[in-house]
Amino acid sequence: MSCPVCLNPVTAPALSGTDLLFESTSKTFTLHWCEACRCLFLHPMPDRAEIARFYPADYWWNARKSGTLKKLESIYRKFALRDHIAFITKAAGNRTGLDVLDVGCGSGTLLGLLKHRGFHTTGVDFSAEAAKIAAIENSVDVAVGSLEDAHFPDQAFDMVTLFHVMEHVSNPRVVLAEVARVLKPDGVMILQVPNIESWQFKIFGARWYGLDIPRHLIDYSRNSMLKLLADSGFVVTRVRHFNLRDNAPALVSSVFPSLDPVSRSVRHRKRNIRESRPVEWVRHLAYLLLVTCAYPVVLLESAFGRGATVMIEAKKK
Repeated sequence: MSCPVCLNPVTAPALSGTDLLFESTSKTFTLHWCEACRCLFLHPMPDRAEIARFYPADYWWNARKSGTLKKLESIYRKFALRDHIAFITKAAGNRTGLDVLDVGCGSGTLLGLLKHRGFHTTGVDFSAEAAKIAAIENSVDVAVGSLEDAHFPDQAFDMVTLFHVMEHVSNPRVVLAEVARVLKPDGVMILQVPNIESWQFKIFGARWYGLDIPRHLIDYSRNSMLKLLADSGFVVTRVRHFNLRDNAPALVSSVFPSLDPVSRSVRHRKRNIRESRPVEWVRHLAYLLLVTCAYPVVLLESAFGRGATVMIEAKKK
């Protein structure tokens, strides 16, 4: 299999791993390394039906939760998204009223915040349940399916955002071609992916939270993403290695995977384990404390260009 990023036909096995986070399968997966663009990818690449089985029913959201804990989680998510909002607002030139499409929007928290700031928002996500939650909780419209399935008109959006989407797709060039089609001539794309040139990946390898085997089909370095964007007709205008929402949690969840609130909830449902409310609160508070303590470390790695994520602003050529 050629590299799905740069199409280099010569790749080699690099590492193997299993689904440590959600235990969706007992299968061991091999990641190949492309020396030309410095990316990793699953080989062989799973087909669409197999990929769908890797995702729990409540992936990154849980409509069943209620009460004080859910409210506090919602407050934290909105606080952690301040970085995203600031990055988008700067890319928009501090203009409001722009048409924004968020690909892989989940339950629409980011879109809700952007809508509150005067943007015209649309989302697309594979999950019908997430789309329903986005409409109820954040009052945003979400098309169900892939970006290509949505059949948006040509040049419909001023901005397209893809936060932690590109690592989940096997056809990145097709996705970016569709992004280019729906963007206006002076439109802006913002994307974010985990960074395999990070210190975190170098330390944890296959056990790094940001690798998320097997849901991440392609794992990018900064170089591989920049090459992909250039080949797809985009000019990069800004790159950032720190993110308030993702970098510190990735470190903590790699060191203490049993405390990670998302994967812990999925594993417990799978095993029919019910935590008492005090235990649940203690675990959440412990995780939040550790994430807070991790910020000096992730700020340092980001300062050296080795942050756990890469966030990129790009425009069409």
